[in-house]
Amino acid sequence: MNFNGAHWHLLVNHFPIVGGLLATIVLGYGLVRRNESVVHLGFGLFVLMTLLTFITSQTGESAEHYLKSIHALDRPRLQLHEEAADIASIGVYLTGVLSLVALSWQRAKQLRFLPTLIFILSLITFGLMANVGRLGGLIMHTELRDESSGIAPAKK
Repeated sequence: MNFNGAHWHLLVNHFPIVGGLLATIVLGYGLVRRNESVVHLGFGLFVLMTLLTFITSQTGESAEHYLKSIHALDRPRLQLHEEAADIASIGVYLTGVLSLVALSWQRAKQLRFLPTLIFILSLITFGLMANVGRLGGLIMHTELRDESSGIAPAKK
């Protein structure tokens, strides 16, 4: 089987979305139960999602180049998807860095608000990432499109 850039992007792009939701649920559960081990597990998952988001971003570039090569590129939708991904990635990276700080820096443990801050940031970031996935789906899945959106369909 021959994988191209689009295949790799489709293979990994769900991890930051679904994994981010899972990490948020784990962190939320740890906060409600006041279980430090579960909170730390949530932090660790956010660090992992940061790495997977970076990989997804890199495969997105490959997918774009592949779509250009087959002339199946819906530029307006791709640009919306790419811009949303850039913004959402900032949220993921910020959540991951704060989680890493919370895990590794002893003084961070004195900042009682930090886990709650990370949780709130993760909720916002999940919403942003879910939108990125929605916009990505609209690039090639014409059945998902609301043609009244004002974005012209791609020319073939």
